[in-house]
Formats: sequence, C-alpha cells, structure tokens
Amino acid sequence: MVAVETVDFFRVQSICLRAVGVSRIDTRTGRVLFAFCFFTVLVMKLGTIMFAVNHFDEIMLLCDCLGPTFTAYLGLVRQYNLRHHRHEIWSLVDEFDALKRSLKAAEIRIVEKYNRIDRFLAWAYLIAAMSTGVLFVGSALVMAVLSEESDWKLPLLMNFPFEVKHPVTFTIFFVWCSVAIFWVVLDCVACDSSFGTFSSCLVAHFVIIQQRFENLKFDRPSSELGMLIEYHKHILRVSDRVINAYKNVILNQLLISSMLLCMLGFQLVISTGTSIVVVYFAYGTAITIQVTYYCYYGSQLYHESTLVHDAVYKSNWYNADVRTQKMLINCMMRAKKPVNAKSGFTQASLPTLRAILNNAGSYVALLMSLMEQ
Repeated sequence: MVAVETVDFFRVQSICLRAVGVSRIDTRTGRVLFAFCFFTVLVMKLGTIMFAVNHFDEIMLLCDCLGPTFTAYLGLVRQYNLRHHRHEIWSLVDEFDALKRSLKAAEIRIVEKYNRIDRFLAWAYLIAAMSTGVLFVGSALVMAVLSEESDWKLPLLMNFPFEVKHPVTFTIFFVWCSVAIFWVVLDCVACDSSFGTFSSCLVAHFVIIQQRFENLKFDRPSSELGMLIEYHKHILRVSDRVINAYKNVILNQLLISSMLLCMLGFQLVISTGTSIVVVYFAYGTAITIQVTYYCYYGSQLYHESTLVHDAVYKSNWYNADVRTQKMLINCMMRAKKPVNAKSGFTQASLPTLRAILNNAGSYVALLMSLMEQ
C-alpha cells in the first residue's frame, strides 16, 4: 500500500477526504466524523426545506432558499458516495501511482504534465468554493453585528419548530450552520476533484498508448504489441471502475445543475446593483465549476480513448504479418468504443454542459416573465 504522503497528485483530495471522515484507513474517529458531518448537513437541509415550505408563494425567498437546499442535497450524495466507494477510491490512487512508476522517463513526464494541470485546478476549485462559503458566513456575520437582535439571520434561510432568536441559541445555530456550509464545500471538492484527477490520469495513459501504437515497428519480431494491447485493456478496465464509482454523483449533478444555475441567474439579475450580487456571483461560479469538472473530463475521456483507434491506423501495420494485422484490427474495434462518462440517460460531456447552460438561461427568462406579470 502506498503511503498517503507519497501520492502527490492526490494531495488536495486527501486533505478534503480526511476532513469529512473518508480517510484511507477506516478508524472509529473517521466514522464518527463522517456521521457527525453527514448529520450536520442533513439538519441544515431540513431547515432550508422547512423555510421553502413556509414561503412557497414568495419567489425571491424561495429561490434564495432552494439553491442551498439543492447544494446540500448534492453534498450529501457526494459524501455518501465517497464513503460507499472508499476502498475503490484509494485503490485507484494506488493503481495510478503504480502505473506511473512502470512508465518510461518520457512517459512519466506526460503523466506529470497532466497532474500539474489537475493539481492547479483542484487548488483553484478549493479556493473558489471556500471563498463562496466565507462570503455566505461573512455577510451574515456582518449583518448580525450591525442589525438589531430581532433582525438577526443565519447564513442560510432556515426555519425550525422552535425560536432561535435568543443570543445563545442563535450563536450555537450560527456556528453550526457555518460549519455545515464548509463541510458541504469539502464534500464537493473531495468528490469532484478526485473524479477530475482520476480522469486526468486516464487521459494521460490514453495519450501514452497512442504514442506507443504510432511508434510500433512490425518489420521485426517483438513482444511489444502484446504488452501494449494488455496495457490498453487494463486502462479501459480502470476507466470503467472510475465511472462506476462516480456515476450516481454524475447523474444527480447533471440533473440538478440547470435548476441551481437558473435560480442563481435569476437572483443575479434581480440583485444587480446591490452588494449581495457578489455572493450570488461567487456561488454561481462554484456551481459552474462543479458541473464543468464532470463535463470537461467526460469529453476528454471520450476524445482521447477514441484517438487510440486512429493511432493504431497510423502505425506501419502494412509491414506486419497477417496474424499481427488481425490483432491490430481487434484492437481498433476495441478502441472504436469510447470511454463514456454516462449515468442513466445523462452523459458528462461538453455538449451536455452547453445544454445545461442554455436551459438555465431559458428558465431565468421564464422566471423574469413571471415576475413581470
């Protein structure tokens, strides 16, 4: 088993996973932390749902409430998925680390190039998401300090069966809500960036496979082709493992993103010219990054896996014997079926991202027309 400290390409994800109780080694402390984190976010979600029910006929308050409600739901889905596939996730980390060690020096540089890009994106995602949480908590804290006790509000719009305006009760729930917000952020970053990291590693290996096929020489006997075919088969199996581990998150993310971006776009338009627009802009940016992670890497996997077919054709297969040519044909047929990040009836791809953004814009226009009536 590879030590966590040696897996540099998974550094950001390791920090976030440990923070939500999904560490490599399953300990009692980790299980308690996971349960407390999950319960905290669940109660926050129930509070926002109660507020939505009580203000069902007020479209502005409803949009302001449902955004965090859907985000909390996605956070719970992500956290459960990470816990459910904990062994598989850390097994994939070890798998990619071992694959990297088995490559040649020039090929290692290809993997490291993709790892550097992915590491930068993971840190940027973490900073952007944490900044959104800080804006939510910070703006609520400033308002609580500057306003009267009767006007105090929690970072999110929530209702409870009891009163929380008492200073002690309000302080407890304010801290609890703030912690829940940051736990949702960590859930999202841990899940989304780990999918991005695994997909990035797969893309790097497909690029290496393409180069190896293009550089094959068939004018002399060699066992290199058989080893390359097995390498390709192995990467395809690993691709299936990655997609199966994240397919529930992909399905929920792609289905809910349109509604989330719709409500945030509506709030941005309505709040133009006010200070709260900064919070909505940061929130919308974080949600866009989330769905882009899956769609971008889904398209990358699709594209690079199919290019293996072209790489086989670019080799000097015409110098090979009949038996070798039949092996190459089988390999081309295998590569013709792309790695598809699909879950249910949805597919994580750039065309899907474009459809989500277009739908969100259409929903915003619909809400604006309802407001004018």
